[in-house]
Amino acid sequence: MINIQDDLFYRKIEREDLVKRVEWINDPILNNTLTFQTPVSLSSTERWFDNIASDSTKMNLTFFVQEGENYTPIGFGGFIGIDKHNRRAELFITIGSQRFQGLGYGKVIVNFLKQFGFDCLNLQRIHLTTLSHNVKAQSLYEKCGFLQEGVLKKHFFHNGEYKDCYYMAVLKEPI
Repeated sequence: MINIQDDLFYRKIEREDLVKRVEWINDPILNNTLTFQTPVSLSSTERWFDNIASDSTKMNLTFFVQEGENYTPIGFGGFIGIDKHNRRAELFITIGSQRFQGLGYGKVIVNFLKQFGFDCLNLQRIHLTTLSHNVKAQSLYEKCGFLQEGVLKKHFFHNGEYKDCYYMAVLKEPI
């Protein structure tokens, strides 16, 4: 476990994290803000995990809150589409545990991922998409410096209907 701030930690995703990941993705309330087609199974998630293990274009992390001697998983995040030549990647984050939503962990994690992307991955641009009805996420990303660059109309077919999503990005500030 690597400390981010106070009681917040992260590590590279491990097989033991997959049960929680499946639980969170399949949660109907949480999935309403995600673009995963549900239900997802543990076996399909294990196959996904095996496929991404050596993929250098992806970085999948699990986030934990320390409670006494225990580390409680609260969500996942990282980057996909890491393009070292063009120095860009897509950021993703989900606070899966409802008990830890709305407590500021999302903001800390997004800012941590931004810094990690710019400083450690040497990215120039970090982008993301969010469903148009996910106002809380949009507000969070704006507070973390992301700007809306456009709307992708009817971009995702989710829960029986086509949904728009916002395309947002942040650029590395000049030195």
